Amino acid sequence: MRYCLRCILYILTILHAVIIADDANSKFKKCCKAYKPLLHNETAVNECLNKYCDFDTISQTNVLVFLKHCDGTVVGNMFSCASSNYDHTQCCLDNGVSGKCLEYCSAQDGVPPNYLDYLTCLDYFDTIKQCFRNYLEKNPAIKS
Repeated sequence: MRYCLRCILYILTILHAVIIADDANSKFKKCCKAYKPLLHNETAVNECLNKYCDFDTISQTNVLVFLKHCDGTVVGNMFSCASSNYDHTQCCLDNGVSGKCLEYCSAQDGVPPNYLDYLTCLDYFDTIKQCFRNYLEKNPAIKS
């Protein structure tokens, strides 16, 4: 019995190390891939998840194109993967994000749906994205 318990603890330790060992971008991509079977739209998968589910690709210069071509479900799923639905408000405040743009940082409620009301937040997009990335470097993704 003791031997089995030790084996289980050993396996859990290894699994935890493997999950944490991935870098943030790998975790982000794996999380997005976990949503693919739920999407029945080739465009959503090819033009959205495959193209933009990458911290190195999506930026404040192309996020409006992403929002134009990708439906709300895909946007919400990707936001959840990037943000881990974690409250990044302190990181955002520490890096100069302010006002209503903090709603994107307080990610546990999902992505704000009315994008046009937040156009001024484009200036903070890369900063917010970096807070998400920094968190994922040290923590597991919500899906993998």
